[in-house]
Amino acid sequence: MKKLRLAAVCMLLLSATVLQGCSANDHGLDPDKPITLTLWHYYSGSQKQAFDELVDEFNETQGKKQGISVDAVAKGSISNISADLKSSLEKKVNAPELPNIFAAYGDTAEDMEKAEKLVSINAYMSDEEMAEYVDDYMKDGILHNHDDVNIFPIAKATEVMVINKNKWDEFAKKEDVKLSDLDTWEGLAHVSEKYYTYSGGKAFFARDALMNYLNAGSEQLGTPLFTITGYSGSFTVSKETMRKLWNQYYVPFVKGYYTKNGRFASDDMKTEDVIACVASSAGATFFPKEIISDDGTGYAVKYIVRQVPNFEEKKSYAITQGAGMAVSKSDETHEYASIQFLKWFTEKERNTLFSAESSYLPVKKEANSFESWNSITEAEKVTANQLVRDIVKTSMETVSKSTLTSQKSFNKSFEIRNYLETALNEKCAGDALKIQKAIKRGDSREKAWKQYLSDENFNTWFEQITKDINEKMKDSDA
Repeated sequence: MKKLRLAAVCMLLLSATVLQGCSANDHGLDPDKPITLTLWHYYSGSQKQAFDELVDEFNETQGKKQGISVDAVAKGSISNISADLKSSLEKKVNAPELPNIFAAYGDTAEDMEKAEKLVSINAYMSDEEMAEYVDDYMKDGILHNHDDVNIFPIAKATEVMVINKNKWDEFAKKEDVKLSDLDTWEGLAHVSEKYYTYSGGKAFFARDALMNYLNAGSEQLGTPLFTITGYSGSFTVSKETMRKLWNQYYVPFVKGYYTKNGRFASDDMKTEDVIACVASSAGATFFPKEIISDDGTGYAVKYIVRQVPNFEEKKSYAITQGAGMAVSKSDETHEYASIQFLKWFTEKERNTLFSAESSYLPVKKEANSFESWNSITEAEKVTANQLVRDIVKTSMETVSKSTLTSQKSFNKSFEIRNYLETALNEKCAGDALKIQKAIKRGDSREKAWKQYLSDENFNTWFEQITKDINEKMKDSDA
């Protein structure tokens, strides 16, 4: 009997140990007592639909098994997310509670990091698990030179050049230009000048996210815009580098070869204000299927997708972008559950299907080949239009062959980058308008733009932005 009692006690102790082990492994999750995670994102349109469908799938399957429910809230933009996070941290009246998960870039997560409210992804994932992701995507989530990853990559993008094939074919045949002429920024400017003459004064090119051009271009040319030490940044780009960037964007812009009229470059493509643009690879769903000509008639458009130009004789650099997901500090159960959802979302097949419907790129190494992407989408009978397919294929080639760079955060980096981008955009648009007015008054084009192409004009602008940026940086370090 004593032996039986002893055996029973041993069994009870063993059962308790097993149960404790399960509880520890689940970090407090209980399917009978589900928890809710609030997630803020900025997706819209078809991207939001694809994201919401996956959230619903998680809630009905893996989430249900583990006792996790995700409540996804669309905030409209990354700026709105940043503003609401700030209000929450400052405990303003009617401010929302901090979410468990939120979309973030390095600079928009800065307030949360300083408040020590960001979870280290490393705490809930093994080195082997983290090594499954594209190295540069994980590095993007490391803030201010420490070793912890604070932003989890769930979908990434780069940039691509998209060309109206209908109009390009007509132009190329008559003017004897080749697609390879667009491999460099210098070549693009030359082709754009030819198109201006050919079309009777129409611009050839527009681009989104001018900061991406400045950021990748400055690194490609040898002196990055900013040098970052800890939380502080310095504006260290050389005048020579900025002049080269100016020459290949500002100069063709004020001459009328480039333009930017719509909010996005794809808007200018739709109205045929341009026939080529550089845009985010995640923007495929926003490109029009029909183009409206000057006479008001429409036509079905075909597109050519190419990698973004580089500077002549320089190594290829490419931007990686697309917000990741950060996890707010709360308790072990909610933090662990948040990572469980993000891991589930980025599994190879699932992440690939999200890519097909959103034109973002999957984030795991094994998923970053077009052969894999094509195989999975065909097996699941997911229909991606030709533009999405071409953009994903070109983007994967870009990521595999280029030195990747992204916009790293420092004190007031979001504000400073916005200032620099706005300063160049406004300078281009303002001076182009002045030149157009001078031509209408009777000046020749050469006379009208002469003063704007001078060293003095560039030097004055460069000195002003340098002064303004240094003052903003000084204030941020005070």
